[in-house]
Amino acid sequence: MREHPGMPAHPSPIDPGVEPFGMDPGAEVARRIFLALFVLVFAVKLLVAARLPLFVDEAFYWLEGQHLAPAYSDLPGLTAWMARLGVTLGGDTALGLRLPFLLMAALVPWLVVKIARRTHGDRFGWQAGSLALLLPLAGTLGLMALPDAAMALATLLCIDAGARLLRRVDALAALELATGLVIGALSHYRFIAVIGVGFVALLLLPEGRRALRDARVWTAVAIGAAAWTPLVAWNFDNADAGLRFQLVDRHPWSFHWEGLYFIAIQALMVTRSCSWRWRWRRGGAGAAQCLQRATSPCWAGWSCSASSPWGSSPIPSGSVSIGHCRATSRCCRWFPRCWLPGPAGCGCLHGWAPQPDW
Repeated sequence: MREHPGMPAHPSPIDPGVEPFGMDPGAEVARRIFLALFVLVFAVKLLVAARLPLFVDEAFYWLEGQHLAPAYSDLPGLTAWMARLGVTLGGDTALGLRLPFLLMAALVPWLVVKIARRTHGDRFGWQAGSLALLLPLAGTLGLMALPDAAMALATLLCIDAGARLLRRVDALAALELATGLVIGALSHYRFIAVIGVGFVALLLLPEGRRALRDARVWTAVAIGAAAWTPLVAWNFDNADAGLRFQLVDRHPWSFHWEGLYFIAIQALMVTRSCSWRWRWRRGGAGAAQCLQRATSPCWAGWSCSASSPWGSSPIPSGSVSIGHCRATSRCCRWFPRCWLPGPAGCGCLHGWAPQPDW
């Protein structure tokens, strides 16, 4: 058969120095690093969880789990249910009590990878997952039988579902949103803050307002709202004792003039990044997004974790933002140097936690 005169007799080999279109050689390396870190961190967490003495809150949740109920005086029922499941399957040991929380926390870095891969590609997705493993509070998530693992998982489920709904409303995204809202409602009172922030974000975005006009989104919201029913019923039957404990007894409110210093502190943290964003709005939007999106979640996570033990909830989402920083700008040449403090801090927490006098 005669060959076409315009075609070579044999296809030209691909230049080994040229990457095929759509292939990123760094993605496979990043994936292997993530998998190695995941196995290493999970193994260390298992060892620490087996040796770490029970925290007083864990003992209280174990006691609640021995008397199953839809809700309890201090929080919804999920934490106590998981504690009961752990000792039922793993025995009356510290590791058995914590095992469900460790498994739930193990899903968090994979969700970070999923969100970042869809938005920024494979390479930066796996790198964001590695960062989630190396962040001290996120890397130690699930070491204790506390509500923070469920809150972090629920927060990321809602973030992922919200991002999908902004692109296109479908049944799977609505189901994921409902799942996140239910887990969050059954984990802690503080999840109300996540719901409030997410709702405001949807209202501020045109795509969010479009999503809120879909009946499937409101069905998911209704399912999530129904998950608060046991807690509302308990408070109704007990003169709002749980709400008073969370809002008044536990945190007695009084005005302090020194709190006005926070206005200056907030301006110091935010004004500089806002000025960078304004300066690079035309010539370097990627650099501005890098600085703004990489610093804001870190400050938010720091300020939250400094005041309460539930500060790990917003921290994994910061890894997704850092993935955005890596993917959209070349200004972050300092980024590889930031990998050292993460494992150092995570290692210090893993080493410090098993001490008997903790």
